[in-house]
Amino acid sequence: MFWKKTNTDEKKVKELLTRRIEAVFPSKEEVRVRLKEGKELRIYLGIDPTGLDLHLGHTIPLLFLKQLLELGHKPVLVIGDFTARIGDPTNKEATRKSLTEEEVKNNMRNYLGQVYKILPKGSFEVKYNSAWLSKMRLEEFLILASNLSAFELMTRSMFKERREKGNFLGTHEFLYPLMQGYDSVAMKIDGEVGGNDQTFNMLVGRDLEKKLLNKDKFVFATRLLVDAESGKKMSKTEGGLISLSDSPQDMFGKTMKTVPDEMTALVFRLCTEKPLEWIEEKSKGEPYEFKKELASELVRMYYGEKEAMDTWQEWNKVFSKGELPSEMEEVKTAKLVELVGLVTQRNSSSTKTLIDQGAVKVNGEVKKEWNFTPKEGDVVQIGPKKFVKIK
Repeated sequence: MFWKKTNTDEKKVKELLTRRIEAVFPSKEEVRVRLKEGKELRIYLGIDPTGLDLHLGHTIPLLFLKQLLELGHKPVLVIGDFTARIGDPTNKEATRKSLTEEEVKNNMRNYLGQVYKILPKGSFEVKYNSAWLSKMRLEEFLILASNLSAFELMTRSMFKERREKGNFLGTHEFLYPLMQGYDSVAMKIDGEVGGNDQTFNMLVGRDLEKKLLNKDKFVFATRLLVDAESGKKMSKTEGGLISLSDSPQDMFGKTMKTVPDEMTALVFRLCTEKPLEWIEEKSKGEPYEFKKELASELVRMYYGEKEAMDTWQEWNKVFSKGELPSEMEEVKTAKLVELVGLVTQRNSSSTKTLIDQGAVKVNGEVKKEWNFTPKEGDVVQIGPKKFVKIK
């Protein structure tokens, strides 16, 4: 174990319960009392492998678990290889596409490597919920289902909205909270952390543990990265992702491009370990420079100091001074519409629109001729940050 005894330092406990947390059940005071007892708590985070990458939204509960680890407690990661095949209906206006077992295995193959960027290897338990859910007999499942109120499920706002719109609502979607809730029972867990959009599902697990094990489970609902304009969260399905598997250059560039100025301080607070006092002071400065600090800090967290410094300098070189990147992908020449389509993986119609909008330059000059063919040595710029060199 990485931390041999629990730490009840009041300042660290306060930050644990406030920095990333929106709500605690049954209460923050009850958690403080338990933490002071000095007994190791096992707190879990569940992630359904519905996509290949973990993103900044996942780092919020993972950094919470890292705080718990440093206080002497045991993080548990549950990879929902069974529940991913069902699909969490939370905040979805339509039924999720069912995933095959093979698709789920492919999605989760790099998950642990990404988690190790935050939680050291060997510092946490890893569970797969197929270990207990795939072995449950129908009789056992029906008995379990008798502990969940159908009326409570039907009045859940998400399901209610789907019914009112006449959208399909599968019975399996009603059962998803039950399956996630049973994860807590199977592990006899002390607590669960997840985004505040998961509060209902996590509380189902709390109720089941109380009924079946007479055990009080803590629920920690974290704040979400929510776009101030659209109100949508950063997620695999909503877009705007900054993934842990992104290259340093893409991580820096995506931060500069996709994080609104008004969200920079929030991302700093939720997704980094920078002191809150530092964030507060820096947020009073120039927004563009503050955002570059964020981009650099994210690269530093996942790739180290050198890469953070290099990407900062490269960004200044290309976007502040207007110089060409130090390194560019080399591609064979072709008509502009074909070349841009190949590089961006767009269809012909979308590529033509991009060119018509003046988003493509050759050697610094806007080119709108679809059939123009760049020559060897030319530099083609697509959008604000994609550069390729003709070979």
